[in-house]
Amino acid sequence: MSASASGNEQVHAQLEACDGIAQVIASPLQRCQTVARTFCETTGLPLQIEPRLSEMHFGDWDGERYDALWQSARAPSIGDFWQSPWQHTPPNGESMSAFHLRLYDWWQQFTASPSCESVAIVTHAGVIKQLLAIWLGLPAEFDGHLSRAEIGYAKMVKVSVFFDETGQAWPKVVF
Repeated sequence: MSASASGNEQVHAQLEACDGIAQVIASPLQRCQTVARTFCETTGLPLQIEPRLSEMHFGDWDGERYDALWQSARAPSIGDFWQSPWQHTPPNGESMSAFHLRLYDWWQQFTASPSCESVAIVTHAGVIKQLLAIWLGLPAEFDGHLSRAEIGYAKMVKVSVFFDETGQAWPKVVF
């Protein structure tokens, strides 16, 4: 699903408002990659496409209308998934544990080399929510943040990362 022109303009404006960006990393999905590529072409910044920043793969549910999914009698239902995402995987989709591990691995690799550069990451709400859980040190199978936090389109979350003397990354979410 591609983003609207209005949505792309909103993301572009958010990126322009960031000071000192040295690089942009984006999900390969069209709605993120397109706006990130346009921004980087305009500013001359390097763009890295990172497959691990793709939204969770919802399998047979991808592209379906939300109300149709709620009316479906197929198990597991979307209600099962939203109530217990670690126990219910969308049909032919990605499990929550695989999604979490993919993002955890990316974060570990991303922070393996201490850097003081500012990086903009253009990705999806589900990815941001799961990264928030990682940054905040929430238990791996915690799911409260998935239904209790809303991240609208073109919203920004700022994370400051401190590296200690051993090179360990200590992220801090900045509001």
